[in-house]
Amino acid sequence: MGSLIAKLGYVGVQTPQYEEFRAWGPDVLGCMLGPDGEDGAVRLKIDDADYRLSFHPGEDYRLLFAGWEVLNHRDLDAAVRRLEEAGAKPRFAGKDVARARGVDQLVQFEDPFGQPLELFCYQESNYHYWYPPRPHAGFVTKEQGLGHVVFAVPDARQAVDFYIDAMGFVPSEIITLMPPVGEMWFLRANPRHHSVAFIEVPNSVGLHHVYLESAHIDDVGYSYFEVLGGDANPDLQMALGRHVADEVISYYVHTPGGFMIEYGWGGVAIDRAEGRSPNNLNFRKGKRPEMWGHKFRYQPNEAVHPYQP
Repeated sequence: MGSLIAKLGYVGVQTPQYEEFRAWGPDVLGCMLGPDGEDGAVRLKIDDADYRLSFHPGEDYRLLFAGWEVLNHRDLDAAVRRLEEAGAKPRFAGKDVARARGVDQLVQFEDPFGQPLELFCYQESNYHYWYPPRPHAGFVTKEQGLGHVVFAVPDARQAVDFYIDAMGFVPSEIITLMPPVGEMWFLRANPRHHSVAFIEVPNSVGLHHVYLESAHIDDVGYSYFEVLGGDANPDLQMALGRHVADEVISYYVHTPGGFMIEYGWGGVAIDRAEGRSPNNLNFRKGKRPEMWGHKFRYQPNEAVHPYQP
């Protein structure tokens, strides 16, 4: 049985620095401000959806939700049954919670490490058309949704088993990293190389980074060199480089939300990659994560900004 989940829809975090995103999102990333949340949350918009990233007020840094989109209410009901069969205990949220998310129907549950996940259908797009705050070619979304999300977990295999068995994701890649970090698994639900990935870090659980994919490499270069100032910026976590797995050219920056944004371009979709069609995936395992660049500004065991669920 394949995945009923179509794509990553949105991510919400709690952060005492939430107001900083009113300037940080447009200035650094070229994102448009969406309508505020009911609790005053600052929301960033990257396409016709009302928002994709949501930053909520609070005293600590916390992942509040990662929302996965299914295409209709019938798929939502089927996805709920699959979660129930896997023992995940999904529950339909009330209309007020769904309204606050900007969706029609909402189901909430947790993964094996207590991280808050959601399934939804019919996300609002109230004619707040994409109009960037500075010249920007836009972001790659549509059938691929909001880029991807990466979680730090103490046991990558346990996470992967749940996301495959209970949620229907398909593995694309596995990379063995340098100790003390263990394996990194990449899973997909659509042609994007991965919509979710897990990096195995001892004694850590939480949001590692969210990926945004620009439609043009010049927007990545502008953000990196003109806005952040290149390698000299103290918030830069990984310098400009290119991955082997999805061929993305990107950099990683620490955000006022306590997690990282990977800002990149050029991801090769599975259905466009030679020998790697969705129905005939040549699953790969490797030890070399980078073609070039992506130099760390810290030791690997310091790469995680954990959100305790």
